Amino acid sequence: MKHRWPTSLHSQTEAVFHAVRSISEAKEDSALGIRSFGSWKVYKYEAHRFVEFMIGSGQTSILDTASVHDDMAVYLEERLAYYVERKRSRQTMETILSAVGKFEYAINQYIEIHALDILRLNTEPLRMAFYARSRKLLRKSSKLFDNRAYPDPVRLIAALNDGTFQLQASLQYEGGLRTEGVGAPSNRRLKNPLTKNGLRGISADPVTGSEVGIVASVEKGGKETEHFVSVLTYRRLEEYISRHGKLESDYFAYVEAINAAAHKTGQYVPGRGSHGLKHNFAQERYLECIVHGMSHEQALQQTSLETSHFRLRETLTYTRG
Repeated sequence: MKHRWPTSLHSQTEAVFHAVRSISEAKEDSALGIRSFGSWKVYKYEAHRFVEFMIGSGQTSILDTASVHDDMAVYLEERLAYYVERKRSRQTMETILSAVGKFEYAINQYIEIHALDILRLNTEPLRMAFYARSRKLLRKSSKLFDNRAYPDPVRLIAALNDGTFQLQASLQYEGGLRTEGVGAPSNRRLKNPLTKNGLRGISADPVTGSEVGIVASVEKGGKETEHFVSVLTYRRLEEYISRHGKLESDYFAYVEAINAAAHKTGQYVPGRGSHGLKHNFAQERYLECIVHGMSHEQALQQTSLETSHFRLRETLTYTRG
C-alpha cells in the first residue's frame, strides 16, 4: 500500500485513527479497534488536544515516535498539575490517559499496515505512572467545577438502563440538543415531543463532509435548529418514532436517571445533570471545526448555531475547560 503522509499534524491524526475505526464491528473481529461512535469522538477529541500541544512545541510528524513520547510526558504533567490546582476529578485525567493510549495504538497500527521502518510508540509505563499519581492526587469526584462536561459521556450513556433515556442522552451528546429538543421540557405544562417532522434524512456534515443524520428540533425562543448526529443514532431515532409515534419523557425522571448513571460511573457533581452532555458536544464540536480548517471565530459561530445559541459569548461558556 502506497504511503501518502499529510503535512498537518491534525490530518495525520485523522489518518492514523482511520486505521482503528471499527464502528459496528464485532469485538472478536476488532478487539482493540474503536467500535463505539461515542468513544470515537471522545478519543479523537483528546488526541487532537494533545496534537495542538505538539504543534506548540514545534513537532511536524506524529510518526516521530520518540518526540511523541517526550511531548506526551510533558503534556500529561501539565494536565495533571492543572487538574490538581482546579480540584478536578480523577475521571477527567483517566479519560485523557485512555485517549492517548488509543492514540498510541492507532499510530502503531498505521506503522504496521504501511510496513514503515519506524520505532513503535510505547507509552504504557508513562501512562500507568500518571494513572497511579492521579489516584493519589485527585479526588474520586469533585464538588467544585468550572466545566460541566462529563469526563466520560460514553460510559455515562451506556449506564442508562432505559432505552428512551439512552436515546435522548445520545441525541444531546452527539447533536447538542437541549432537553426540550429531545422531548423532555422542564416545564411540564409544555409538550414538545420529537416526531417524524424532525427527521430530515441523511446528508453531509457541513463541517466534516461525513455522512450524518439531521434532526430538527424547536428549542429556546421557539427557533428551529438542525442538529447532526451519527447515522446509527439517527436510525435508532427513526425506528423509535416509527414504533412509538414520538420521543418524549418526563423531564425530572430523565434528569434523575442521568444523575443515577453519573453516580454509578463516578461522574456525579451537583448541577451537571443532562446539560453536561450539551457541554461535551460543544467542546468536541468546536475542536472538530478547528481541525477542519475553521478559525476560532468561525468555529464558535458554527457551534453556536448547532447549540441553538446566537451569540458567540454564550458558546464560550460551553467550550472552556
